Order: sequence, then structure tokens, then C-alpha cells
Amino acid sequence: MRILSRYMLRHYIPIFSLAMVSFVGLYLVVDFFERLEPMLKRNIPFQEIYYFFLCKIPQIVTQGIPMASILAAIITLGLLKRSRELIAMEAAGINPLCYVSPILVAAMVLSFVHFGVAEFMARPLNRVLDSVWEVQVKQKKRPVWLNPENLWYHTENTIYQVRLYDRKTNTMEKATIFFLDPKFKLARRLDARRIMWTNPGWLAEDGVLVKFSGSNAQEEWFARKPLALNVSPQDFSGLETAPEDLGWLELHSYVEKIEQEGFTSTPYRVDLNQRLASPIATFVLSLLGIAIALRQGIHGGIASGVCISLAVAFAFLTVSNIGSSLAATGTLPAVLGVWAANVIFAAAVLFLWLRGYS
Repeated sequence: MRILSRYMLRHYIPIFSLAMVSFVGLYLVVDFFERLEPMLKRNIPFQEIYYFFLCKIPQIVTQGIPMASILAAIITLGLLKRSRELIAMEAAGINPLCYVSPILVAAMVLSFVHFGVAEFMARPLNRVLDSVWEVQVKQKKRPVWLNPENLWYHTENTIYQVRLYDRKTNTMEKATIFFLDPKFKLARRLDARRIMWTNPGWLAEDGVLVKFSGSNAQEEWFARKPLALNVSPQDFSGLETAPEDLGWLELHSYVEKIEQEGFTSTPYRVDLNQRLASPIATFVLSLLGIAIALRQGIHGGIASGVCISLAVAFAFLTVSNIGSSLAATGTLPAVLGVWAANVIFAAAVLFLWLRGYS
């Protein structure tokens, strides 16, 4: 059986590797020509441009692993079936589970690799990508300091401390604003339970405004107070990415904490589930690729395998994106929306397998 496993992997691994290299190379070429001109306009050094695309490779790899896994499964089994080797194995009394199990094990390993690359390589390198593209090329402002507990942002003579920023409603929860004079001394401080964007201005609720004059301080308590701030919701868009830089366990703890405090955690709960659902999709798509390949005729080959793989991958991404979008808007629970594609396509695998071998 070890000989059979090695034989199957000798076919599977080169096809998977070729698919991955092709996907990464094509992605880099398209992305390079799309981003090169804006980078050159901002006089980004060539070394930094090279480093930017080098740092992007792990992110591209995580996107390509699921597609390459189903492509490799379909083509490997399709070629072996076309050469009638699978027919010979079955005639020799070898159960189909025996010769597809090496591919299943490889797909399971790829799922762990997918998660590891995404968490420990792609995610940390996203900060480098944001630093170059968002800050240097698009010249967007970013927070001066971020951690899971507080988000800080500053503009000229104003510093914002935001406990949580809700991107759906453009609302700052438990916010403190420090107004500084030209000498960088504290002139006023505003604390509010909530600060909402009302277009075209901000409205603070349940707070206090403290005005400092020498050693004296004057307090003004309010239930609702319009604010003339020199920022808009677009300036706070960088705050949304703070939890995305956290590892899975750190993000899980962060979500649990803000939920206990009564804040909405929908975007982060969706992200939390997506980080697990995406690697599992590699295994599910591989299973589907195996089921499809075993039901193909002996004339199935590379061309049909590529077409089927692209069609299945496109259908999977469509269902996944729709489910995640519905989860992000709160229409569906995060678990249901994010995992819908995996569940639906796993059910398709079960249907094909039972129909073919029942």
C-alpha cells in the first residue's frame, strides 16, 4: 500500500505545484502592472516595490491553495483513469478509498499549511503591505497606536481614544477626545458614551466636556451635543483593521470581551469564522474534486479538469461571498453565513459518493 500511496502522490504533487506556481505567477503579473504606475507616481523606491510584491506572495498562496488542490485532484485521477490505471486497480480488487486516501491526506496537510501561512506569514506581512499601499501610495492617515483594548487616532491638535469603532453605523463607543492648544497643552477634554456620525457632523451622547483654564476646570454635562470635528468616518477607516492584525486566539479573546461589554462584534465574528472556514475549504474542494474525477469517463483529461475546477471554484467563491456578506450585515448568524459554502459543497460530495458507490 505504501507503493500505491507514493505512486499517487508522485502524480498529485507535481500537478499541485505547477498549479500553484501558475496561479501565483499570473496573480503577481496582473497585480504588478495594476499597481506599478501609482507607485512610480509616488516615487516609491524600486527596492520597496520589490519587497512589497515579495511580501504579498504568502497572501496569494492562501488564495491559490484551494483552487490548486481541486485542480490537482481532478487532473491526477482523470489522467490515471484515462490511462485505465484506475480500472486496473479496481480489477485487482483495490477499493477506491485506498488509492484516493493519499490525496485526502495531502489535502488535509494542505489545510493546515493554508491556516499556518495565513496566520503566521500573510497576516503579519499585511502591515507591510498597508504601510506601502495605503500610507505611501494612497497617502491615507493611520492610527498612531493600536492594541486590542483601545484605538488611538490623532489629527492636528486633537487626539481620539476610541474603545470600539462600529463601521456599520460610523459610531465611536466610549470615546475620549483631547483638544490641545498650539503649545500642545490640554485645553478641553470630552468624554462620551457614544459619538455618532449624523452627516454632515458628529453627535455625542451622555458625556461631559471639561474646559481647562490654568488650574481651573469647568465641567459641562450633556445628554446630546453636536460636535464640530475635523474628521470624517473615512479618517477612522483604519481603526477597523486593528483586530484583523491579531492572531486567531487573540481575536477570539477580543470578540468574547467586547460581546460581554455589550458591543457589536459581527465583523470580527465573521472574520474569526472565515479564518477557519477558508483552510477547511481546501479539504472540502479536494473531496469534491475526487468525487467528480471518479465519475468522469475515461476521456477526461487536463482540459476538462481545468474547466471543471474553475467552474467549481467560481461557484464555491460565489456561495462563500454571498454567505459572508449576509453574515456581515447581520442577516445571517456568522457561523451559518461563513460556513454555508463548506456545508453545501460537502453535501454535494456525499451525494456524488453515495450515488456512485451505493
